[in-house]
Amino acid sequence: MRRVLFLLFMTIALPALADNELEDDEYVRFIPGIAHDADDNAIEVEVNAFVYEKEDRPLVRLVLFALLDIDAEAITAQQKQRLKERSALFYLDFEGDKTFAVRFANGSVHAMPETRDGKSRGRFRLEKPKTPQREIRFAVDQPEFPANVEEGLAFYAAPEGVSAILDIDDTVKDSNVLDRKALMINTFLNEYRAVAGVGTILERLREKADAFHYVSASPIQLYPALREFFTRENFPRGSFHLREATDLRDLIPDREKLIAHKRQSIERLFAAYPQRKFILVGDTGENDPEIYAEFKRKYPDRVIEAIFHDITQEGQDSARFRDFMDLRLY
Repeated sequence: MRRVLFLLFMTIALPALADNELEDDEYVRFIPGIAHDADDNAIEVEVNAFVYEKEDRPLVRLVLFALLDIDAEAITAQQKQRLKERSALFYLDFEGDKTFAVRFANGSVHAMPETRDGKSRGRFRLEKPKTPQREIRFAVDQPEFPANVEEGLAFYAAPEGVSAILDIDDTVKDSNVLDRKALMINTFLNEYRAVAGVGTILERLREKADAFHYVSASPIQLYPALREFFTRENFPRGSFHLREATDLRDLIPDREKLIAHKRQSIERLFAAYPQRKFILVGDTGENDPEIYAEFKRKYPDRVIEAIFHDITQEGQDSARFRDFMDLRLY
């Protein structure tokens, strides 16, 4: 009787377990994370992934056109192509309860936590290399469908040094966040353009900082378009800390969600690198001065400079900047 029950259990359980593994029509995308010393002999590497199956959802496309408030026949062929590419990741079926492992360049393999709403974040200890590399690469340890899997990347920073934390919209990318319709059109239709003067700021930062972290309320679905833009503009490579939105209803977050995401992302960076100094770079369009001021008050010796794109034309004497002795506007 026990044997019959065991065989019955295996008949039911094995297919269920197999359902948790990645399938050949499912995709894995990694968002660049961070790596730091865990102790004298090991480093800790952060792996951020989301797993999805491609879908074509006409109703979602109609919602997007309504949000953009545009006539589909009035936009150019290039804009239509950009809209198709940038909106594609909003049509996805995010896969929950999926299990997979990642293999690092040193040959070690580590199991990721099961996905929740398609997302999984793992932190893994690796043997510290004799010569630490700034870029740590990894991939899904399942070679049967390599076409669906991108290589992952984490950026290592030494315990001491200077890190730059940068906002994206209206700080390095011209987005016009103060105008909702313009923001949507710039996000989905127009070619991404660098903010005027940011090139000079970034060259100056390259001389001071040895690590870069991009913290933004942009949803993770826009990462491929942002990556292409950053590569084209030759912006400093670094980790991305984007908001985990999964549908168009939450495309533009309310003020509380935006502040919470930025505050939590920056706090994690300060905790991961307790001996490093930080330069904070943002814009005056929304809440960057207030959020950065909190960190300046909390970590007065670690925030060594603040830089803002002054899109509201407030000037150096604005009360929003009173916490920053080392301040630069552009």
